[in-house]
Amino acid sequence: MNHFLNNSFVESVQHLALGLEPIDAGRRTRIAHPIEIAFDKTPLGLPSIAIAFAIERHDSCLHAVRYQPGVANQVDLRFFDAARRFVPRRLRIPVLTLAAAESQAFTFRVRRPVLFPGAAYDTSETATGLRGRVLRNNQPMRWARVEATLPGNGVVVGRAHGDDRGEFLLLIDSGASTIGDLENPLPINVTVSGPGVMPSPATPDLPGLDPLWDLPLEVASAPGANDPVSAGEALPANYTATNTRLVDFTLGKLRSHAGDFVI
Repeated sequence: MNHFLNNSFVESVQHLALGLEPIDAGRRTRIAHPIEIAFDKTPLGLPSIAIAFAIERHDSCLHAVRYQPGVANQVDLRFFDAARRFVPRRLRIPVLTLAAAESQAFTFRVRRPVLFPGAAYDTSETATGLRGRVLRNNQPMRWARVEATLPGNGVVVGRAHGDDRGEFLLLIDSGASTIGDLENPLPINVTVSGPGVMPSPATPDLPGLDPLWDLPLEVASAPGANDPVSAGEALPANYTATNTRLVDFTLGKLRSHAGDFVI
């Protein structure tokens, strides 16, 4: 039985399960460059709803997941950029049933996951920040998290995500120098975090098959709720290893020789 057309016509109605608007953490706007969003099992060729359909990307840089067989109460997605402008992420996103979604505002189906600057990110010539690297056991530590806070009051003035090479690009909020007395250089506490126990591949060949095999899978909040996970503000559950260092930032300059951070 058709919902909109006369029954003499063949009707096909598609419903939006998730509308995805990836956000550029550095500019706090929609990411304008094309990025890839895929179901988590796709790179390994494992059975998945991705076999039946792909996540649609529109020219507006929005992405859509439609209700299809296999789209249940959650989807595991990976967000990545082959050009390395942004650091990859993996998110488990709850999905409402169609009946529940139809009874809520459309915003309950919209997600805005934040992606953080990668090695090839287009930075401003006047940006204040730091290019750094995190080591663990004398090796680059993959997928570190970085947070910058002002000494004394602990105000967060910047966040970064580390990549598969242990590298990160930390950009400091332009308003950081207006909090309290103006200082230049500006001392900032930089805290790097990583897993309490490093993950091990299930099989020896997994790292070669899937370059994102150990990227933490983060669980987003319920639809309509405040979501610090998607915003990149909350640490993954097992990120309990940390190290904090006081770094002097020169306003309007991007540092790259602050030494490695060791966890």
